[in-house]
Amino acid sequence: MKLNRLFVTDLVLLVFFVMTGVSGFGMHASSHFGSHSVWHNWAVAHILATLGFVTVAALHVYMHWGWYKSLLNKPFGKKSKLTVVVTLLFVVLVVSGLLALIIPDVPLSHIGIFHYYVGIISLAIFAIHILRRLKVLLKGLRPKR
Repeated sequence: MKLNRLFVTDLVLLVFFVMTGVSGFGMHASSHFGSHSVWHNWAVAHILATLGFVTVAALHVYMHWGWYKSLLNKPFGKKSKLTVVVTLLFVVLVVSGLLALIIPDVPLSHIGIFHYYVGIISLAIFAIHILRRLKVLLKGLRPKR
């Protein structure tokens, strides 16, 4: 049985989505209740999961590039506003995550907590995005002919 390439990409993206969320919460919780080494382990897991998530998300966007290009012609005719919000939140998360890695943890540097709160909001909105497309995703289980 040969699986649909988009289905496999979406399934792997879903796995990395869960891994990124779990490791993000683990990192945050361990910063309050764990030792530095526990936090460090969660941080490494979060970075690795996020690298996978960003890589597969880039492939996902590439596979849907025609949809993104069509936004130039008719920005919000029948286009999903939710998908645009998901895309913008994803960009904000990637940029804030990179800034959290680059900017040293000094007083008045709140980029990490900003990233955390946007991450929580994003998890909820990404989950809605996934659930709204679950029927289409499950069609990928059908073998290609």
